[in-house]
Amino acid sequence: MTRFTFGALVLGLAAVGLCPAADPGAAKPAGVPVGFALLDGDALRRIEVRAEVDGVPVSAIWDETFAKLFAYFDRNADGALDAKEVTLLPPARALRQSLGSGFTPPTGPVLTLADLDRNGDIKVSLDELVAYYRANGLGNIQVGAGTLPASADLTAALVKHLDTNSDGKVSEAEWRAAADVLKALDKNDDELIGAGELVPKAVYPGAAGALLLSPPGTDTTGQPAAVAALPLVLLPADPKDANWAAEVARRDPRHKVTDAAAWRQKAADVTWAVNLSDKGGASDRLAFAGTAVRVDGWAAPGKAGEAAATARKQFVAQLDAPEPADAPKGRRPAGGLGWLTPIADRDGDGTLDRKELDGWLDLQAQIMRGQVFLTVLDGAGLFELLDANHDGALSVRELRGAWDRLKAAGCVADGAVAPAKVPRGVLCAASLGYPRTLAASTRGGPAWFVAMDRNGDGDVSRREFTGPAAVFDTLDLDKDGLLSAEEAGKANPKK
Repeated sequence: MTRFTFGALVLGLAAVGLCPAADPGAAKPAGVPVGFALLDGDALRRIEVRAEVDGVPVSAIWDETFAKLFAYFDRNADGALDAKEVTLLPPARALRQSLGSGFTPPTGPVLTLADLDRNGDIKVSLDELVAYYRANGLGNIQVGAGTLPASADLTAALVKHLDTNSDGKVSEAEWRAAADVLKALDKNDDELIGAGELVPKAVYPGAAGALLLSPPGTDTTGQPAAVAALPLVLLPADPKDANWAAEVARRDPRHKVTDAAAWRQKAADVTWAVNLSDKGGASDRLAFAGTAVRVDGWAAPGKAGEAAATARKQFVAQLDAPEPADAPKGRRPAGGLGWLTPIADRDGDGTLDRKELDGWLDLQAQIMRGQVFLTVLDGAGLFELLDANHDGALSVRELRGAWDRLKAAGCVADGAVAPAKVPRGVLCAASLGYPRTLAASTRGGPAWFVAMDRNGDGDVSRREFTGPAAVFDTLDLDKDGLLSAEEAGKANPKK
């Protein structure tokens, strides 16, 4: 089985949200949702995504981040940033790139007063700092899009292998036998049928959310083809901005919104509340089945915590490295941290000490707290519809339940699954930082159960169970040959 692990990406994402400054006296800010218009056949629907990190709205975390950025670079504490202090600020591009690096790298043009000073008073206020970053795509969920390249091949492969009587269709009986029929494809003997086993050399998902997804402007001619074909349009934060309506009509002439502001005031067709945490835990799923498009959303494990921890370790190691014997006494050579010294040297003595480095690293940790990324992948088909946990493989339980799942999705006609009736699918994986994998964070159960679940499919098979067969039979309450987390939670077998 071949799976895909996401690497660090560099995106130039545009603005996705605009919200007022957080009220420090409020118990819990409501948070600002990110909205999408979904072109669902004849219907135009609205989806709202509200993301939290450990129970705190992402927009509120960014309000705090902007305030801390302002305070950190207001070196003379006069309540405004002067021309010199502005040059030390990380450009918006650097903040976006911290998604993968765990810190704001020295990238992008040096900022000037002209970039932030909106009222021309030769200084920058907190409001102006916030306005700059929000106008450049920061302050809420960041969104990246891609297209699944192997979906059609995977659909064809499933039909080919399961059509055992070669009549050109897969009947209910053939789907009921799927787990046994496809077992021959399990080359690595992990009790899973991976995308690479169905379609040799296929890497799943084979795409990442590396394309800019921003609210449409007046000119959309330069947008990537995959973005232009996406059935989702990111809505601007400003309800008066109607450019999105023109873009929707361009993608599908059936949708002519005459009053864009009024349409946005209507209740959303679906609201997805996703709560992310480095500590793990379950989050609400988004499962919206429209007339022509299905949207499936879930929380995926992200790299933010790992990236931040790695960056801190590396920076501290660089600072703590022994000084060369010929170094000027009392002065640390610039070395690899030369670029950071003027940024983090808060006392202005031209050197970088451990306290100053820790202060800058704490600021980076704050920035990483709000780095929620939404990976949007278009083109999901039959394989993705069956792969409930989106780990890039079909488990025994997923295959056993395939017919019922396909029937519920409206894919059945004349007693067989009709590939043409499989709805277009859009996958949405929310993560802290870039996703480590697309797999949903759904594993649970007692520690012994998780340890035995070697293939990570959420079940323990007879082969995986390390205890006596009689104990397995006792725990397997529904006698389906698989132990679920729920069954495992009802007992504590001795190992």
